[in-house]
Amino acid sequence: MWSGWFELVSRGGVAVLLDRVHNPGGAAALAQAIDDLQPHLARGPRTLVMAAMADKDVDGIIDALAGAAALLGATMIATTVDTPRAMAADDLAARWRARAPRLGDVIAVPDPLEAVDRAIARGGTVVVCGSLYLVGVVRGHLVDDPELRDPVP
Repeated sequence: MWSGWFELVSRGGVAVLLDRVHNPGGAAALAQAIDDLQPHLARGPRTLVMAAMADKDVDGIIDALAGAAALLGATMIATTVDTPRAMAADDLAARWRARAPRLGDVIAVPDPLEAVDRAIARGGTVVVCGSLYLVGVVRGHLVDDPELRDPVP
């Protein structure tokens, strides 16, 4: 079943799809949504940026996302977030390499903002998913919303 939430933002003409999938069902729904949206997404490379909590069904999430036809040959950037439950970027990348050989490059970039900036620099469409913590950090980086800013002391 679809996670019920995703947001499409743009940065420098690059479409960035943010989704908080954190289980195989949500990942399968996102994979279907990416395939459904493919005709409407920017031409060019597809890049997936993902972080995950180590206590989640990471293999199930990977298997579901890897089923998206629109991600065939995509680059996967594994990253991590600053919480003790987070899976290390290198470990997540190794899991992707083992379970999703139809992807293009799989790289680990531990810093999530560097990861998303590298993905955006590639052009095309970027999908940011996995941990809600990752989506929050990336959204804060990409969307300047005065309502969400910390008050100035």
